[in-house]
Amino acid sequence: MLVDPHVCAKDTSNKQFKMKQKHSKNRAKPYKKPTPARRNERFSKNYSFIQRSKQMEESHRRERMPTAPKQEYEPVAELLPEIQDDVDETGFYEQLVTGFNNIPTSDILSSKAEEEEDHFIAVPRKSKPKKEKRSVNLSADLETYNSFSKRFDFELSTDNINDLIARKDVKTIKSNWSALGNVRFDIPRLADDFKEPDCREPKDIASSGDLQKLEVKASICGNAKLPLTALQSQLFYIANNYQDVYFPHRTHGNAEDIRYVYCLHALNHMLKVRSLILRNNEKVSALAKTQKVSPNEVSIPESYRDQGLKRMKVVFVVPFRESALKIVNIIGDLLFGSQDDQARKTSIANYERFLADYSGNTIYFPKTNPKPVDYEQTFSGNTDDNFKLGIRFTKKTMSLFSDMNSSDMLIASPLGLRMLVTDKESDFDFLNSIELLIMDQAELFLAQNWENLLHSLDHLHLQPQKLPDTNCQRVRTWCLSGASSFYRQTLFFSSHELPEFRAVINSKCNNYQGKARVSNLVEHGDIRNVLTPIQQVFRLINCSSVESTFDDRFQYFVKNIMPQFSKPGFSHCMLYVPSYFDYVRIRNHFKTEMVSFVQINEYTKKEKISRARDIFFHSGASVLLYSERAHFFRRTRIKGIRNLIMYQPPNFPHFYSEMINLMLESNQNPRDGFGDAMSVSILYTKYDLLSLSNIVGSENAVKLTSGKKDSYLFSTKT
Repeated sequence: MLVDPHVCAKDTSNKQFKMKQKHSKNRAKPYKKPTPARRNERFSKNYSFIQRSKQMEESHRRERMPTAPKQEYEPVAELLPEIQDDVDETGFYEQLVTGFNNIPTSDILSSKAEEEEDHFIAVPRKSKPKKEKRSVNLSADLETYNSFSKRFDFELSTDNINDLIARKDVKTIKSNWSALGNVRFDIPRLADDFKEPDCREPKDIASSGDLQKLEVKASICGNAKLPLTALQSQLFYIANNYQDVYFPHRTHGNAEDIRYVYCLHALNHMLKVRSLILRNNEKVSALAKTQKVSPNEVSIPESYRDQGLKRMKVVFVVPFRESALKIVNIIGDLLFGSQDDQARKTSIANYERFLADYSGNTIYFPKTNPKPVDYEQTFSGNTDDNFKLGIRFTKKTMSLFSDMNSSDMLIASPLGLRMLVTDKESDFDFLNSIELLIMDQAELFLAQNWENLLHSLDHLHLQPQKLPDTNCQRVRTWCLSGASSFYRQTLFFSSHELPEFRAVINSKCNNYQGKARVSNLVEHGDIRNVLTPIQQVFRLINCSSVESTFDDRFQYFVKNIMPQFSKPGFSHCMLYVPSYFDYVRIRNHFKTEMVSFVQINEYTKKEKISRARDIFFHSGASVLLYSERAHFFRRTRIKGIRNLIMYQPPNFPHFYSEMINLMLESNQNPRDGFGDAMSVSILYTKYDLLSLSNIVGSENAVKLTSGKKDSYLFSTKT
């Protein structure tokens, strides 16, 4: 049989053409990118806790018999409280902030299975009288502790804002507590029916039930380290009332207790905010389904306003990466309980990268000439002061290194925060809706750069540079009107009091619920730690105003102190200058006047420091110009000091005794030919009252600033 080759070729080509057409037909279809789910739809479809809450609501609608089978209950962080149809908005907030499901607080955390069983099967839903009685008792119990809902639902009027700015009609209440000492409450009177708050000393927090009475989420209560100390309990009580806190008595001994308290408060606040938003997301989705429109197109009631213009709500400002490491670990312990590093890597996203960036790098501490104990405690761990860390909370995890616009919390140093603000490639709108600002170890900010902190604080709550992606129907009215700064709580912790710290609290903090300032008198001061037997002369500089203190101090120094440098026998003089601006001014003046001096500041290299010390010790230069920041970061042991002049009282009180103790006989050059001739002079003004209190005690400081004499003598001779 003969086969026509043309026919075969034709059939083959037809088959190939059909196959190509089949494949080309599929390839010809354009790629359709799946339409991204809307924000609210994503919440309603993907989150299992919403599905679970819906099932619970459905089960509660059905009538249950008293002999219902035993059920187990376990408090879950993401399980939102169940709200019945007949509960008003006030009841909703009460249940939300406490985590109640019509179950008393003490019973939620009860470890007895029998008690849990009774509360779930005790009374059928038809029993209305008992239900009403329970709700009345619940409202009575919560009337004192619903600070979260009351705070953010309160609308400030224009007159209220003007009074807050002018600080008019403020009620001052003074109290004495066992752990904090003297506490001063400044509460603005914003309403005619103003009720004086209860400022009596609270009870210690000993159990998880005590925490739940203070509106702490049940999931946190289960992981909190209890009991809290008296100091922790009293600090948390004030912070939980959403009043500003100024605590200037932080020490290395109570540092971890304080850090634990503000981490507990910040996490509790963050979970409340998140729970409120997620619950309202569910209600908006349900409302959209009933109206058969998109969640973004539905008309949302005013009661659903629960957000700011941006997502971020909490900002921690701390000096070093080591502090950020401790904060993250404490928040992780409160969220997930105590875990090892391997388990923490699964519960906290990017935790391995976080450990690599924020741990280690401890500076070298010499063993032959050891540094002071407080120096090693301050600089242990990673002491890098340029960092910023965004934290985002999801359903089951805590994500680190998140984008600023999608973060719930921010941990940053003053320098890192300023770099975020001044970054021209990105905006700083994420700082618009901050509700909680925490500044810890504020005294270290002075040694770094105080201006960085002030500059960053001035950029909080500013008008957004870009149109926010938040649904304006969900934004609180006081945030839209630009009054969010009056709803921000500030917690400020430092080791001692200084005018700069009080200025921040008085001028940068406008919390409408007032502030609590801990102010205890200094009984003795650091002068009691002076070991060198020498007389110390405090010289008063007359100043007409705060603005003129810099010029008045400099002119006094030039006219009254510098002439001593030319006197015979006056040598080995250290000029201690706390402010770097004053340091530069004096250095330039010394160069102009041809004064024989050497200098050491925080920017001086090690080789030049050694050379300056050697020249000063062997009488090669009569004056050593020494900055306080150089002493803070290095604690250099200067030898050969016979005349010490403090241009201003030290910002760090313990530096006073450290500098004078360097004048001990063992540190002197026996061949300098000056014998026992030594002197100490401290220049001060009446505005240095707080700095003087840290040195000579509060009582003596008042005498120094209000007395009529120009100089006062303190002696430590034995």
